[in-house]
Amino acid sequence: MPSRALSVSLLAAVAALAGCASAPKVAQVDPSTRRPVNDPVHIEMLRARTDLERARTELELQRRQLAAQRLMEQARMQPVVLRATRDPAVLTASTRGANLVYTARFPLRSTRLALSAQARAALIDAARQAPLVMLRGRTDATRDNPIDTRLAQQRAESARALLAAGGVDPARIRVTWQGAGDTVAPTDTAEGRALNRRVEIELYNLPPEMLRLEDLAAGATVASAR
Repeated sequence: MPSRALSVSLLAAVAALAGCASAPKVAQVDPSTRRPVNDPVHIEMLRARTDLERARTELELQRRQLAAQRLMEQARMQPVVLRATRDPAVLTASTRGANLVYTARFPLRSTRLALSAQARAALIDAARQAPLVMLRGRTDATRDNPIDTRLAQQRAESARALLAAGGVDPARIRVTWQGAGDTVAPTDTAEGRALNRRVEIELYNLPPEMLRLEDLAAGATVASAR
């Protein structure tokens, strides 16, 4: 009898172990939550989402266009700002296509942007609204040399520092410089050289369109920035 009871116990233990080793049940997905890829409702929802994003983009572009137009109208209404001047404290303004270009000038060998408080506030306020700000440092030199190249760079950098300190996003600022050439006035007079010592601050109405390399290879025409 004891041996028979032991056999029954061993069989029961083996059966229990076999039950524990059985594979777990596969999780089932609730059929009510399934949605075919080509479900008309799902497709319409994606289309509506795309249309909404496109509408938001168009509204933002229109807002920027209106802001740029207001800035240019304000600049035209301020003849004291628009007049040609060699005064470092005064900004001059002009248009380049749909863009607004402010120009600040420097005393001889100076890299300090010595704008008046009014000019500085107007520049920063306008630059905050521009999607892209291009800075171009220039000198009155007639030939390239290391000293004037460094002056041109430092003049552009001083404008960038002023804008960044005023709250303009540095990611939207681009800086270039040129030690000689690209003059706006004759270099054989003191007045002309004073006008050439400058930094141009171009405020883009819209970001310039980028062309892909394959488009250029195919002979695409490079469009100017709007």
